[in-house]
Amino acid sequence: MPIPGAGNVDCRVVAGQLRQSVSSAYPLKILAPHAGPPLDDRHPAVSYLMSYGGGIVHGDRIHVNARVGSKCALVLLTQGSTKVFRPKPDTSEQTFQTIIIDVEPDALLCLLPDPVTCFKDAMYNQRQSVTLHSPTTSSLVLLDWMTSGRMSRGERWDFGKYFSVNVIRTPDRVVVRDALLLQKQDHFARRLESVEAFALIFILGPAVAEVAQAFREEHRAQRIKPFRPNATREHATEEEGIKWSVSEVSEYGIMGVAVRAAGPSTEALKEWIKRRLVSLKPVIGDSVWSMYANSF
Repeated sequence: MPIPGAGNVDCRVVAGQLRQSVSSAYPLKILAPHAGPPLDDRHPAVSYLMSYGGGIVHGDRIHVNARVGSKCALVLLTQGSTKVFRPKPDTSEQTFQTIIIDVEPDALLCLLPDPVTCFKDAMYNQRQSVTLHSPTTSSLVLLDWMTSGRMSRGERWDFGKYFSVNVIRTPDRVVVRDALLLQKQDHFARRLESVEAFALIFILGPAVAEVAQAFREEHRAQRIKPFRPNATREHATEEEGIKWSVSEVSEYGIMGVAVRAAGPSTEALKEWIKRRLVSLKPVIGDSVWSMYANSF
């Protein structure tokens, strides 16, 4: 009998053809649409991670295992934000989601979900662990982001707990371990008056080296722009209000960048992310890029 909330994605190239298999158990649902023709010698694949009812109920435990075989480019998407519902009254149930992925040599993983939105008093725990089996040929784009809550309902940073851990490693060593913990008891909301969404993006490996370099160059160019205290509103850019930084990742042969961004609205941050990831289009193919871009 399948374990509730368990899912599996496996894609590999066999005799020059993409073979992708998925399985899932309630409340998790995984779909794998056709992703288009091969690109040079890379075969794109897409899987959507979804939940019945449009969200995660407290007490749910979602656990996804995935493997990306050599010559594959797997893009993991969601349909809409991951909504985390509030617990029942007088309970302290928490929600857990774990995603563990192996990326074989000469393979690419793009984990590009919509943001997590926690409802009032929700308690959410997330762990994403990616193993790059070849430091020099495995590649990764990992997007982890969240909103302040159901702003249309007046819920702003009103959840009980948000805990997200991202681990990126080789088979032998941990390269990156990044954690974010927000708890209502710490009264963090008053420090986030101008922020409605956070994003963390890891861009690692040779297949996405140009994407990482574009982030470096733009960040460097913005840092050295002269300060103009009398700039008028007409000179403001579309990026105004988005605060972001770039950090280098260079450990055990894995090269790339970590990008952190905070936006004054979810929509503004969505558009900011999409414009900068458009250089993924030739890497994952027009068809797959359209699936991702149209999810916004």
